[in-house]
Amino acid sequence: MNYDKEPELPDPVPVSTRPRWLLGLLAVVVLAGLGGFIVFWRGAQPPGPRGGLTAAEQKNAAEMTYLEGRLAILSDQLGRLGEAGPLADQLKLIEEAVERQDRLRRLRPAPVPQDEVRFAEWQTKLGNVRARESNRLSQEAEAAASALGGRDRPAAVEKLKEALRRQREVNAGLAIPSLKNYAREARLQQEAEHLEAEPLQAEAQGLLAQARAHVAAGRWHDALGQFARARDIQLKLNRDYARSRFSDLLAIDRLDAEMAALSATEAHDQLEALVVRATAAAAAQQPAEADALLAEAVARQKLINEQFAKSRFVSMERLEQLEADRQTWRARAALGEVAELDRTATGHLRRRELFQAQRLITQALEKLEAAVAQSPKARGLGEELRQRLNYLGLRQADLVQIQDQTYDLLQPLPGDEPFALLKTEVPQSLYGSVMNGNPSRNAGRTFPVDSVTYAEAGEFCQRLGWVLGATVRLPAEAEFRRAVGHAPATATNAWGLENGPGKSRPAGEKPANANGCHDLLGNVAEWLAAEAAADTALVAGGSFAESRGQLQALPMRRAPKTERARTTGFRVVVEIDLAAAR
Repeated sequence: MNYDKEPELPDPVPVSTRPRWLLGLLAVVVLAGLGGFIVFWRGAQPPGPRGGLTAAEQKNAAEMTYLEGRLAILSDQLGRLGEAGPLADQLKLIEEAVERQDRLRRLRPAPVPQDEVRFAEWQTKLGNVRARESNRLSQEAEAAASALGGRDRPAAVEKLKEALRRQREVNAGLAIPSLKNYAREARLQQEAEHLEAEPLQAEAQGLLAQARAHVAAGRWHDALGQFARARDIQLKLNRDYARSRFSDLLAIDRLDAEMAALSATEAHDQLEALVVRATAAAAAQQPAEADALLAEAVARQKLINEQFAKSRFVSMERLEQLEADRQTWRARAALGEVAELDRTATGHLRRRELFQAQRLITQALEKLEAAVAQSPKARGLGEELRQRLNYLGLRQADLVQIQDQTYDLLQPLPGDEPFALLKTEVPQSLYGSVMNGNPSRNAGRTFPVDSVTYAEAGEFCQRLGWVLGATVRLPAEAEFRRAVGHAPATATNAWGLENGPGKSRPAGEKPANANGCHDLLGNVAEWLAAEAAADTALVAGGSFAESRGQLQALPMRRAPKTERARTTGFRVVVEIDLAAAR
């Protein structure tokens, strides 16, 4: 007898002649008996050179035989139940089958691919049954939530959450795709969030309405409290109900801005009150108090800018304005002293008391520089005052020479006004001393300056006026005509020179015994005064004029103020009583 050969199982009875449950039972009995026989037979054999099964191996073999038989019975019973059978019965059978199939595959001495396939199949069946049950329960929960409606919102929310939880279990399980529904999961979540978030949204809106009512009534503290509570609710809505229509990230920024505005309101009100008090102090000639009050106002604006960045009161421009006001008022006293020194110095210059003028100019410059250094943002420092003092400070060494040369060239202007007119066109030597430059193309120290624009002539007048302490300007047309009427009889041909365009001769060069103004109708033409807004000005005289007898035909032309002609110069009027000044 061959003891190594496994005994063969008897042929099964045809299914058509016996019930299926009987066949399963018979298979279990046969397999169990066969397993016992094998164990007995193996145990009876003495160990030989090929070895035999240990007691543990024999036990495992018997258990595997039993598991295979039991799995066959479970499969048969599940088939007879079908998908329409009670879910509880199906679950009981499949859960046992999954457990026994897992046990069987673990007992195998070596892995068997068929075990893994059957284990996966049993798991899928278990997932399907559970999914059907979860879907049924989820739909019942959703229906219950709909029935509750708005009568019991918390209960309806709980039912929707239950429906959502069961749908998620199905979607995350091992069931077949046809039993899963991801769109329903998203819908249930959105409906649950909406139902739960709606009361929170209503509460937030009510708080905002109360807060704005407090603002309208001026109750800032109460308003801030309501705004803060509404903000906390909105944060919860954004965090916990992000998919609902009540989530609004921008709402937090808007609430922060409103809260910052309220928080900054008190500081802003204090700022405005300080500005009012500072203005009153300045009007009462109390610069120290005005400066202290404005310093507090500046501090309030800095506080608003730094701590309430979202407030509508944040303004770097306002901060600069307040600081400029403060520095302006702080510098006002010093500027008053500078202006007084300047007025006194101007009087000395007008009286040709140059030593006293130079000393006062130095003092005024020192005070002005100190005021500018201390208050660099101050407004109304007087740009012309600063320019005049700086110019006079730079030209102090030339003041005597400029005044002497100018007064030597001055002659009373015919008429009722105590004004003086330069006898000649402005010579290049005087122009260079005043302007520190010479644009002339017909160069010569004693020649009249030429190639000057109207603006350059005006700037010369302004600077010479600073030196003389008097107003210096271009002649008006009427003044020029009056001067021509008193000019020497021969203003052109008596020179024996060819005075054509582009020709110049020494300013004021004249024949013996000639008196009065010279070259009004000869030498270079001259700019006359014009309206500041005008683009053109009159140019009178020039070397093409012939004599005083042709006054009715006085050569004049209108030229652009920007014109720079080598045949055009100018002379000046000084508003000063020449007799008194000398």
